Amino acid sequence: MNKLFRFAVVGTGDIADFYLDYFGRRQNKDNVEFAGAWNRTREKGKKFVEKFGGKLYDSLEKLLADPEIDAVVNLTSPKAHEEITSFCLKAGKHVLSEKPLALSTERAEELIELASDRGVVLACAPFILLGRNQREVKKLIGGGRIGKPVSVAAEMFHGRVESWHDNPEQFYGEGAGPLLDVGPYPVSLMIYWFGDVRAVEGMFDIAIPERVTKSGRHFRVTRFDQGVALLRFDNGVIGRIAFSFANCHTGYHGLEIQGTEGSISLSSMFAGQGELRIAGRDSPGWDHVEGDPSPQPASGVDWGGGIYELAAAVRENRQPENSADLAFRTLDILLAINEAARTDSTIYFREGRRLTE
Repeated sequence: MNKLFRFAVVGTGDIADFYLDYFGRRQNKDNVEFAGAWNRTREKGKKFVEKFGGKLYDSLEKLLADPEIDAVVNLTSPKAHEEITSFCLKAGKHVLSEKPLALSTERAEELIELASDRGVVLACAPFILLGRNQREVKKLIGGGRIGKPVSVAAEMFHGRVESWHDNPEQFYGEGAGPLLDVGPYPVSLMIYWFGDVRAVEGMFDIAIPERVTKSGRHFRVTRFDQGVALLRFDNGVIGRIAFSFANCHTGYHGLEIQGTEGSISLSSMFAGQGELRIAGRDSPGWDHVEGDPSPQPASGVDWGGGIYELAAAVRENRQPENSADLAFRTLDILLAINEAARTDSTIYFREGRRLTE
């Protein structure tokens, strides 16, 4: 239990700073240590280790050959996730991957089987379900605080990525768009709270097909950039999720759950310490309010939480809360929503798996 758990980062883009910054904020590191990094652009990798410490590896092969590395945090671009994760698992490393786990359910399932065969743990973002508010919501629902939950609605209006990101094309291409880029957040949470999905529908389109980066570079959008998804869960809950990478300023944020005896509202589905409100069935207002409603740095996510959860799962010989199985189910649902929108159809599931003809 006291053995040092050493991890390396593969892919040192913008999000990697969030991971290491929040990892370093914990006073009790619980014998978890950042050991080094590799990035295909060496200069980026060099700046990263100069900022956070650790060793800069000349190649992925050298990183994976290091017996002192227990795990890899895969923060590469979405289309590279499955290949990099496969290399790491084959090398006997535990892996925490950014979402999506893969670009197809078939490939995601292969990764899960590979992790099992090699006896290593595979985890995947998002891990916001580890947050205090998200766990509290699960307890409130399980304890009957709002009676039988009947509906849930989430707003994912993230605006035009090109307005703030230097290389936004990756967010509009293969493996991305708001559905796959931010969709895993509400879908994984809803599975965590409500269980298996029974059916999904979607209505999506490309609202702004031609985009321009901050530097004036033009590019085309090849994936849906806005729309609405509907989900029916086995327990009867109906979910609605609105997505957009096309919106301007909006007042729509957060998530709300309605039940037969009350409702629960989160000012942000991301923030673990955000505002949580509870109302009874006939209450004229919120009966209970706690947390901080103001905007929080890095969306209020504890970006180091997934790393600590991976280390704990390895030490305790269990699957992490943000398991690869949850990531598979989330991906299956999101791809089904995409297909339902494309074909104007309803896609059904049984026992958490999509039904095929």
